[in-house]
Amino acid sequence: MRDVDFVEICLQILNNDLKHFRFVAAFVLIPTIVVFVLFVWVVNPKYAASAIVAPPANSPSMVELLSGMLGGSSSMISLQGLYETGNDEKAVWTILNSWELHYMVVERFNLAEHYGLKGRKRADLLNEFRKNFGLKRNKEEMFFVYFKDADSRLAVQIVEFVLEKADSVFNAFKTRQARQASAYLQSRLDSCKHVLDSLVSDFVNFQMVNDVYEPSMQLDATIKYLSGLQNIREEVDLELNFEKLDRGESSKRYQELLKRMMGVNSAFAGTLNGMHSDIGIIKLQKSPQLYSEFLRRKSEIRIQEAMYKMLRQQSELMRMEEAKRLTNLLVLEPPWKNDKKIFPMCGLILTFTIFVTFFFASLLCNFKECVRSEGLAGSVWT
Repeated sequence: MRDVDFVEICLQILNNDLKHFRFVAAFVLIPTIVVFVLFVWVVNPKYAASAIVAPPANSPSMVELLSGMLGGSSSMISLQGLYETGNDEKAVWTILNSWELHYMVVERFNLAEHYGLKGRKRADLLNEFRKNFGLKRNKEEMFFVYFKDADSRLAVQIVEFVLEKADSVFNAFKTRQARQASAYLQSRLDSCKHVLDSLVSDFVNFQMVNDVYEPSMQLDATIKYLSGLQNIREEVDLELNFEKLDRGESSKRYQELLKRMMGVNSAFAGTLNGMHSDIGIIKLQKSPQLYSEFLRRKSEIRIQEAMYKMLRQQSELMRMEEAKRLTNLLVLEPPWKNDKKIFPMCGLILTFTIFVTFFFASLLCNFKECVRSEGLAGSVWT
């Protein structure tokens, strides 16, 4: 018994189909005509309107700004309920997918009557709307918003309405965020100003009580003054010794020099004990402590001044953010009335129908021929 190749099998199948040509033609044409009539005149076509939107640029969050000013301490700021991340893009994505926005569309365009779901529950309307609404990212990482409907003009209007309302809601969100941050900044500003005023007042009292105004300059002046007194004392001491050897201790000159030495020693001791602090001469023994305390207080005032300045700047920025009314969503490609149907795809469906019906028709014809040939072979053997 010889082998049968593939070409012979195909020719045999084609021959069997041709033997039942009318059956095959009817089996293929009738479903094809039914599908054609169904999708051309019965099934409502759907059109799509789409838009490409550039998401808003992520602005620095209040937590990031304030934690930077406060040395990275963001836990206290987070407790105030401020917006913790600067992901404005995620916020817009959430708004576009929110049920509040979707239900606004349902009510604005009366989609309950449009879909024939009048009297149905809100969840049913939202589910029907979300079957036709879509939001995704394209390869350029832009937002791609689309809506499918039997009315191409309505689809365009819905996409435009969604973008307009999403921008309005996001603007309101940013305004609330700025208002909340502004209130927090104002409270911190008032607290910082109170602390700054208290520090300045204490610093002034410290200067007045201790007669400390500029310790470095006062210390230099004190040392120069003491050096001058020491030089005078050494000169007087030399003159005293010379006068004692020359004329003796009973001379008038010697007594004058002795009185002068006593005056210089008294001035020197008084300077060391801080008797001249009212003219800016400080006590050397207390000068390190006073200088350290002076620098500490001055440093605290500078820190509070820098904090107050930064808080004031951020407060003004938040007030400007609260007051502005700008468009945050930039529409790169607006929706337009596209008359090309996206459903049903008649060409593809008809091709698929013809292929499937021909396959089953051919299968039936060859099965019938196979059964008949087996029957003839059985009768020959009997």
